[in-house]
Amino acid sequence: MNTFGELFRVTTFGESHGPAMGAVIDGCPAGVALTTAHVQAALDRRRPGQSNVTTSRNEADQVELLSGVYEDKTLGTPIAAVVRNTDQRSSDYAKLAKEDRPGHADKVWRERFHHRDPRGGGRTSGRETLCRVIGGSIAEALLAREVPSLKTVAWVSQVGPHILATPPAALTRAQIDAHPTRCPDPRLAALIEADLIDAKAKGDSYGGVITARIDGMPTGLGEPVFGKLKSLLSSAVTGIGAVTGVSWGPDDLERRLALKGSEFHTTRDVYGGIQGGLSNGEPILLRVLFKPPATLADHAKAGRHDPCILPRAVPVVESMISIVLADLWLFSLARPHRP
Repeated sequence: MNTFGELFRVTTFGESHGPAMGAVIDGCPAGVALTTAHVQAALDRRRPGQSNVTTSRNEADQVELLSGVYEDKTLGTPIAAVVRNTDQRSSDYAKLAKEDRPGHADKVWRERFHHRDPRGGGRTSGRETLCRVIGGSIAEALLAREVPSLKTVAWVSQVGPHILATPPAALTRAQIDAHPTRCPDPRLAALIEADLIDAKAKGDSYGGVITARIDGMPTGLGEPVFGKLKSLLSSAVTGIGAVTGVSWGPDDLERRLALKGSEFHTTRDVYGGIQGGLSNGEPILLRVLFKPPATLADHAKAGRHDPCILPRAVPVVESMISIVLADLWLFSLARPHRP
């Protein structure tokens, strides 16, 4: 299952140490403004080697749009995009052909398929997410034309023991990208950075939480019964490697679940912007939980792994959300409400 979406479909291909990775996006209508620079800007936010808190693998991740675009507008035909791999060190992974990393996909993939690419994790590598970012950037181009009020912004709200207490309001991506940790609190970001540098040197890792906020949502986006907005967003973000869960609404939702219904329903923020599987027009707030990377010790240092994937996963979370919203928007056009 290498394709995500129904009407707006993203198919990803390639392995971490193969010649290239990429995506084919089918279902994007004609006439959407789209340039290579737009897709490249999205990939630049995810690419490796951005700072001293990420992997030292140095990939420019230069994208080539092979089809589906003419004169900076989509044609309505499949959009194919490719990124060449240029900084592989496959010899670093020779031991992993026979040694399984705890918590990683190595063992289960070998037992399921009996033949796999151990170099950099192959298809299970976090590098596969660049393909999703390509799809997300095109989804955002479509949404910018169709629903210009809609904005999705994500940020790092926890790394290890460091927790951002109050979700900030009205953040922009530029503000979040101002620090390499993508934590919008400068004091907390400095503490996170120090811990990640130390973990990288020791071959250790950290997990945490990415919080995403969706503003400007139209009311009624979603497809009951099995295409509920909440279920599709959950599927999208939990399909990202290392994600272990997702929650909705305020940070203290679990505490509020101890309340009686007469107390719980006194504020609407507990719904997280979704009621009955449909958007209610209010901001959607979701929290995506990530486990620490499973490649540790000498394997981590030799293979140039991220000590924490959250900073580079922020644009991936945003991309998967945008793909879902673009898909559901096309459904809303295909199945208009009739009184």
